[in-house]
Amino acid sequence: MPDGTLIQAPISCCDDEPGLLPVVEARARLLRGATPVPEEEALPLAAALGRVLATVPRSGRSLPPFDQSAMDGYALHAADLVPGAAPRILRRIAAGDPPGPAIGPGEAVRVLTGAPVPPGAAAVVMEEHVVLRGGTVAPRRLPRPGANIRRLGEDLAAGDVLLPPGTRLDARHLALLAAAGVGHVPVRRRVRVALLSNGNELGVAIQDSNRPMLAALLARPELALTDLGVLPDDPAALTAALGEAARTHDLILASGGVSGSDADHLPGALHRAGGEVEVLKLAQKPGKPLAHGRLGSARCLFLPGNPLAALVGFLTLGRPLLARLSGSAEETGPAPLAALAARGFLRRPGREEFLPARLVGQDAASGLPLVEPSGAFGSARLVPLAAADGLLWVPAATEQVRPGDALRFHPFAASFGLA
Repeated sequence: MPDGTLIQAPISCCDDEPGLLPVVEARARLLRGATPVPEEEALPLAAALGRVLATVPRSGRSLPPFDQSAMDGYALHAADLVPGAAPRILRRIAAGDPPGPAIGPGEAVRVLTGAPVPPGAAAVVMEEHVVLRGGTVAPRRLPRPGANIRRLGEDLAAGDVLLPPGTRLDARHLALLAAAGVGHVPVRRRVRVALLSNGNELGVAIQDSNRPMLAALLARPELALTDLGVLPDDPAALTAALGEAARTHDLILASGGVSGSDADHLPGALHRAGGEVEVLKLAQKPGKPLAHGRLGSARCLFLPGNPLAALVGFLTLGRPLLARLSGSAEETGPAPLAALAARGFLRRPGREEFLPARLVGQDAASGLPLVEPSGAFGSARLVPLAAADGLLWVPAATEQVRPGDALRFHPFAASFGLA
């Protein structure tokens, strides 16, 4: 069982701030009016991995395309599916061979896996279940009618819908499309994303870690990224850059410049460029400050400057927005795993929280993974994040997590696709 160690988290005076917006409401505001990019293109299957289906592809053939043997064995006529039958073996059919003429009572054909079964075959008996004597085959275990035969079209009929629009194509889908005779697949064009960091301190007193992190998260087949670099705290320069980016991009994603100080100019720059902007304070930790809006047809999402806050904001809000823009059906993402707390800790209630956490074992009684925070708390700390296996979600009302408490855990590789 988990031990009784208690970790004391730093208590923020702002966690009980009134008027904080629940993350689910912020997501609804962000997605309101957002629609998939309208253009589409037809790609060969070799270029379609990770792209999002725009329209319904239909099968060009039936699967299987003919009655075929499911295993190595002998095709039998219905009259020989009785005790004591010993039909004569006529020939052998391998995969790729024609089925040949029909068989009748007292006749059998040796068939290999994937081979067409001859007309008149009622079942295939496995080769392990027969005795061969002088050119005849005697089943030791009689198959049922239809056994070990894959019937024409039992998996898919010609003209059937293969996949719904919004499917993000992976290896399974490409296999199905190829088998169904689809050479080119209709997908939405890539979502064009402009990425920037904002702050005079970046590259001088502090190295910019957010842009490389977010660029890695945006390295997906359905997205096309433009790196605008680091922009200074200059209202005029920010206004010009946002206006220019909005003309050729679907989303402008930025970090820094949204916490509300007199040095934070991104929301004002978006307004001066002629856009709409809303500054939010979220009931989320880390990542309370956030701004979003639009400029022309481009959506804008401005994340906090601290690395963990930027990551959490992107995963909880940026990913759903990008899914909507790309036409993907994956807006909610994979469900978190059930887990148990390996150690306890205290926290101030008021905001739902995401903590970098690591897997430290498995509970013997339940079989659930045991997780614990991977280091000291803090939205600017990168070492605990790099040491983590995922993010631990803690409900807003929770004041204390005790050893053995049920938790929700988002593994980076499974839940957020970081690996």
